[in-house]
Amino acid sequence: MNFELVEAWSAGAANFLDLASVAGDTDVGSAAGVADVAGVRRADAAIVGSDAGAARAADAGFDTLVVPVFAESLRRMPEGLASPKLLPRMADRYATTWMYGSGGQPDVLLLGMGEAAKYGPDTLRDAAGEAGRALLREERRTAVVTFAALASVDSSCGREPDNVEAWVEGALLGAYSFDKYKKDAKAREGVTFRLAVGDGTEFAAAVRIGRVRAESTMWARDLTNEPPNRLRPRDLAARAQERFSDTQAQVTVYEGEQLERMGFAGVAAVGRGSEHPPVFIEVRYYTDPSKPLVALIGKGITFDTGGISLKRDNDISDMRMDMAGAAAVLAAVDILVRSGAAVNVAALVPAAENSPSGRALLPGEVIAYANGLTVQVGNTDSEGRLVLADALIRAHRIGAEQAVDAATLTYSVVGALGSKVAGILGDDELVRDVRAAGEPFGERLWQLPLVDEYESYLDSDYADTSNISRVGEASAITAALFLRKFVHPSLRWAHIDMSGTKEAPSAKGQNAVGATGFGARLLAEYVAKRN
Repeated sequence: MNFELVEAWSAGAANFLDLASVAGDTDVGSAAGVADVAGVRRADAAIVGSDAGAARAADAGFDTLVVPVFAESLRRMPEGLASPKLLPRMADRYATTWMYGSGGQPDVLLLGMGEAAKYGPDTLRDAAGEAGRALLREERRTAVVTFAALASVDSSCGREPDNVEAWVEGALLGAYSFDKYKKDAKAREGVTFRLAVGDGTEFAAAVRIGRVRAESTMWARDLTNEPPNRLRPRDLAARAQERFSDTQAQVTVYEGEQLERMGFAGVAAVGRGSEHPPVFIEVRYYTDPSKPLVALIGKGITFDTGGISLKRDNDISDMRMDMAGAAAVLAAVDILVRSGAAVNVAALVPAAENSPSGRALLPGEVIAYANGLTVQVGNTDSEGRLVLADALIRAHRIGAEQAVDAATLTYSVVGALGSKVAGILGDDELVRDVRAAGEPFGERLWQLPLVDEYESYLDSDYADTSNISRVGEASAITAALFLRKFVHPSLRWAHIDMSGTKEAPSAKGQNAVGATGFGARLLAEYVAKRN
């Protein structure tokens, strides 16, 4: 998928077909699926300009005009776009409406963005995602994107670099598909988007950072979507080593006897039952010793059967995605590295396959951690917190001032917040800043309380604590309270429980079917803003 910058089109221009001068480009992408909300075939010629304009469009080499619209836009469309064919529902958020030109004139794709008062950068990302899928499905090659209809309502829309970033990200992410294992999958020719914003250097930079964010997020999606026989713990480590080769980031992988020597008792215990050994992945990207170090911790369970406490669900194939937190933190560091951010950050990923066998971790065992705490294993299907404990201890030992962990940790958070919002717990100020970092990307977080009275639910008769609560309530909170026991008092910490947001059941907005890559952009944004 390519992105070019062309001359901005103002509402007072004779018609949109004057957009022909190309200033620059770049490339990437792949795609799947779209739903046309309304298709108006053979619309009046007035919707796309004059016959002379059609000739200019052919000369300019584009076949589609893409027009994002607010509900308010339809009442004040710029010259060359007004038409009685425009209906209110065409401006609904996620709506896509094709209007087909006549006499060789290009077609128009209207993208609904809802009411202007509810607009945010994630709205534009979602609209771009819809556009990416729609154009690929219709096998379009070149499309001009004009923000003139938005600017007629809000003059800042579409003319700021942030909006260019949003469009590039959304289009790439919406066009994403994971079909590498399908026999009939075929490569699709990419769409070239010509963004009518002008050719300033700030817009060229916006295209670049939008592409970086999208490509890293798509890498996270690829990792999370991989079937478990193609992504064992060592495979995940190899993917990280390959990704960060020839960059300033340093990757260290601990395995075998090294895990015991380093005190990684949790990941060693959880991974013991599988013939595919566990690893601890550490990616360091340090650019300035004077800056604070932030540790990003990701749960890396490449498949979770539940271990000896075997899961009883009919279909547990999505347990391959139990390493979505690991994918998020690795991709966040990837964004920071590839954008050249001046930060100090470390990704810490305890990776294991939780499988039953004759040597697997047993309920009732006691694990002794490097910080001196002992843990009674009440249930081997609560393994994520056992491996995250190692990483939290490690974060303090490498000198981190802050740590944010991301994990598909509990089902209870899905019952509380659903599939669109992740839970976050921890230091109030840190939680506030991390939540704010996710808003532009539509990566929403909601703070849950750390209720001290619930900590006694984790009491054990013969160890310092148990890994499960003995009371059947507040599972997301008690899981976080368990993790807090491994957070050094000097370390500011937040925990993201992202079980519901790790995947999307259908293509909508910037999400494709399957893994979402949730957390990659918000964590990178937080670290960049923190520094």
